Order: sequence, then C-alpha cells, then structure tokens
Amino acid sequence: MVRLLRRLTSNCALLLLPLTVSGEVIHEPLWVENISPLAQLVALPSQRSADIKQGLSVSLHTDIATHFVSQASERERVFFDGETQKHSVNLRWGLSPEWELSAHLSSIKHDGGFVDAYVNRWHDFFGMSDGGRSTLPEDQIRFQFDGIEEQSLLDRAVSGQSDSMLELSYVAERQQALQIAYAVGYKTSNGSSEQWLGSGADDLYGVARFSGAHQGDLPLYWHGQFGVTRVGESALLGAQQKDWLWFTGLSAEWLLNDRWSLIAQLDSHSALLKSEVDAVGETAGMLSLGLRRQLGRQWALDVSFAEDIVVESAPDIIFQASLHFRP
Repeated sequence: MVRLLRRLTSNCALLLLPLTVSGEVIHEPLWVENISPLAQLVALPSQRSADIKQGLSVSLHTDIATHFVSQASERERVFFDGETQKHSVNLRWGLSPEWELSAHLSSIKHDGGFVDAYVNRWHDFFGMSDGGRSTLPEDQIRFQFDGIEEQSLLDRAVSGQSDSMLELSYVAERQQALQIAYAVGYKTSNGSSEQWLGSGADDLYGVARFSGAHQGDLPLYWHGQFGVTRVGESALLGAQQKDWLWFTGLSAEWLLNDRWSLIAQLDSHSALLKSEVDAVGETAGMLSLGLRRQLGRQWALDVSFAEDIVVESAPDIIFQASLHFRP
C-alpha cells in the first residue's frame, strides 16, 4: 500500500503532461450508486468495465448527496431531509485473464450537510420547483419512513462503516470491440441498521456486464449492465420490501483527445418496496454527466454529478469524484 501511495503522488505530477501511449487510456463507466437513505442499504452495484486486468486495480470514490423528499399516502409517509457523504474503495484482483475477485469497502456519514443553500439557489436560478425544501431550515437532518407496519427515524448525525461487498467475475467473451463478463456478488450486514448505515441483512446478486468500442472512426466507448438482487430480510425496510430487485445501466464515453473524455450515463433499478409512495414504490432513474482526465498510463481522475431524472427516486443531486489505478 505504501508503494501504491508513492506511485499516486508521483503520477499526480503528470496532470498537465500529455500521455505517451494513447493505447493505455483507462475506459470505465462512472461510479454511480443510488445513495438515497433507503436505496443505499441494498446491494445495487455500480456499473464497471467488463474487461479484466491481471494484477491489482484500485478505485477510490467520494459521493456527496443532498436529499429532500416529502411524500405521503393514507397509510405511509417518506420524509428525507439531509446530506449523505460516502467514501469508498474498490479493490479488483485479476487472478487470470478470465477471473477476477473484487472487494468494495465504504464508510457513510449522514448529517445536515452544507449544500442546501447552493441547491436552493440552483432551483431559483432555473425557476425549478424544489418540492418545498426552501420553506424548511437549511442543513438539518431528518430521515423518516412510516410504513404500514413499522416506523424508522434518524434525526441526528451519524457516521461509520457501511455494508461491504465481495464479487467474483468471469470474462466470457473478449474481442477487440466487445467484452462480456458475468459476476456474482455478496453484500455483508456489517453496517448498523439503527444508524441507517446498513440494511442489517445479507444480499446476493448476479449481473452481466458489457463493454465495447465503436467499430468505425468515432472515439466512442460504451458499457452496460443488467442484474438482479436477492434482498435479505431487513428490519429497516420492513414487511413491504421486495425480495427481488432488478438493476440496469448504460454508459457512453467520448474521447476528446488522449487526455480528456466526456461521459454520459443512465442508471436505473426497480422499486425498493411495495408502496403507494412514489419515492420508494416506483422505478428509480439517474442521469450522470462526467469529465475524465487521464493522469498517466495507469491513472485516471473522474469528476461528475448525478441527477434524479425520475424525481425523488434518488438524491436531488450527487457530486462524485473517482480516482482509478490500473496495472
């Protein structure tokens, strides 16, 4: 790890220098997760490349998400007002050209945050509806879910380790313009459900991933995935939780040159609960836009944001940054 940190320091100095080998450009989808207070409890893995590199690959990632949801039916209520910061590391061991083992570790902080004023100004500038968030005090935290048979409330700042994930991948097809991989994953229950840091249950998932390049002259690379998750019984999600969820996504990367690229991405998953409240009872959808800077032949830095294109199914906005190392 010390050697890796030394290499990180030395390679960051290459930020303003051109790449020497364009063939070593890193192609990955954006790291996007739905970190809405309830959705982040479930194993809904981010998109990633279907290709495998032998050796150790590392991705470091940070999210800052702001939440505001206020919805109710005759028997249920969802109220989310606050901010979530999530810091993650993904370690990928390429055991062979076909097999890979990966581990996803993360920590979460829920609190009142500091971005409410900026989000309110954003809504005012574009004349967009804010759902009533500007009428409440800024930078407070209250996550409340009143289900048919249970009630859950978080009204104080908390932080700690969230649930971890392990995944085993197999590359079934590797051509110059197309890679196909299949993976199975397991989410642990080491995060505290009382503090909304974990679901309190183990999840299993299976996913198919696809990566490719445009076969013509366009500098276009794409990735996609489709998978299903078997959700463990969570006291926080309650009796209304669904046992099976699907998730999917599609990402497109346009190379501007050998150092810079633009990325657009869609991510979606099925409703978490059998609920009359849209925020947890309807399909979720997120649109992400990002900029990637190649820092060298083995390093890349992403800066991006994600919006809830299916309103209130995900955080209002997520600010994201990722640092990638590939052997």
